[in-house]
Amino acid sequence: MDLQALPKAELHCHLDGILSPAMARDIRRDDPTFPIAPEDFTPYYPVTDFESFWRWWRAVDPISGQLMRFFPILAQHIAALKAQNVHHAEILVGSSEVLRDMAAAIEAFTALHAWVAQHTTGDLTLAFIVIFGRGKTPEAAEELADRVIALYEAGLVVGIALAGPETNQPVKTYARTLARCHETGMGIEIHAGEWCGPESVWDALAHGHPDRIGHGVGLFRDPALVALFQERQIHIEMCPTSNLKTGSVARIEEHPICLARDLGLNFSVNTDDPGPFLNSMTSEYQLLADVFGFDEADFRRIYENTLKSRF
Repeated sequence: MDLQALPKAELHCHLDGILSPAMARDIRRDDPTFPIAPEDFTPYYPVTDFESFWRWWRAVDPISGQLMRFFPILAQHIAALKAQNVHHAEILVGSSEVLRDMAAAIEAFTALHAWVAQHTTGDLTLAFIVIFGRGKTPEAAEELADRVIALYEAGLVVGIALAGPETNQPVKTYARTLARCHETGMGIEIHAGEWCGPESVWDALAHGHPDRIGHGVGLFRDPALVALFQERQIHIEMCPTSNLKTGSVARIEEHPICLARDLGLNFSVNTDDPGPFLNSMTSEYQLLADVFGFDEADFRRIYENTLKSRF
């Protein structure tokens, strides 16, 4: 089975989590002014748990809030996706990259789309989702929603997502914001059940109008919730390597992705953050083949479900 050649699609990859030391080296070769050097990552590897994962983001702080600085990163990422036969990819763009001035935000994302169009010829399509953290105040989330809705109505983003540590930061806090976004028809993704149990996923379903759940590891602790996902075929964006390296699962053999397959659930396979985890879509496929015995039919089914669930 040639895993590299199998058709793939990805729905869960963070723009600010793509850069790796090797990528930084290549970018600086062409642009010595790029503010991140390969050696800047040295203190932040390996990523082995929740704490080291959160420390890693210090390495990419110098380009936070500068959307154009991500263009060369995307160029390399797009080339890597094409080499892995990825046909569709959705990228999560942090709220810090969405300028506060509405007109400026639209101009920046228009430039992003024009630039991407020059690099995604062939079978690959790319779409963007704005993601914000659970630490935002409800007022800040509402203000962000104004800009995201404008970007969506301009055809520049396809959805909104909510992420971050779930403990004491319920989705209910952002119910109004997510309801407004839902009314526009844009896609909604909520990271839930990543580091918490099924109560986090129930909260997302009750208050967030999610079309997709990111990670969802904790939902498998509740048979009623599993049955609901089975019945409604709610899509789960599964990220096995990420869940292992950030402590969502203690051992890869404990990951519920095998159960999701056996129950016929609707899920995708994703890298989440290939920078800190040094993974790829092909390496995720290899992991599933080696550990859980996923075969070509499994991967074809995943690909079809991923495309059906895209925003």
